[in-house]
Amino acid sequence: MICDTVVNTFMQSIESSVLVSISKAIAPIFDPVVLIVLSLVVAPYIYMKSSKKNGIIFGAMILITGGIIWVLKQTFGRLRPLEALSTELSYSFPSGHATMAVVFFGILIYLFVSKKYRVWGIVVASLLVLFVGFSRLYLRVHWLTDVLGGFIIGGVILAAGIWAFNAQGRTRH
Repeated sequence: MICDTVVNTFMQSIESSVLVSISKAIAPIFDPVVLIVLSLVVAPYIYMKSSKKNGIIFGAMILITGGIIWVLKQTFGRLRPLEALSTELSYSFPSGHATMAVVFFGILIYLFVSKKYRVWGIVVASLLVLFVGFSRLYLRVHWLTDVLGGFIIGGVILAAGIWAFNAQGRTRH
């Protein structure tokens, strides 16, 4: 798509060593595999210390998201931008970082941020998610449509998970 090429070219034109370093530093932190592993540690903690239901929902949503990302990448088989082909081993669509960030931060806010601080939680999480998306574009390891698709898919997964959670009766702490 033309928008993918335009954004990729623009990112190349604004490249700076500082932003490259920051983007490379955050990439592994928000890697889907890292967030899945972190969630497999956090979910049992939530289960034991806070709420069994919240622990199960949190862990299940992250695992389901990882599975959906993998299936979609295999189904679409979209190649990454040329700059990324030597360093990134999986397909490009959807951005796993973008998808997982939306679900991970969204479910944390939904389960654990009180109504009093919910707006601030959403603002902070949104900024983090947007920065993750920007970093994927800035490093030119994804196309714009990969990141936007990841945001949308993550939003759908998050909404479906929250709907399922509410359908079963919600327990928040």
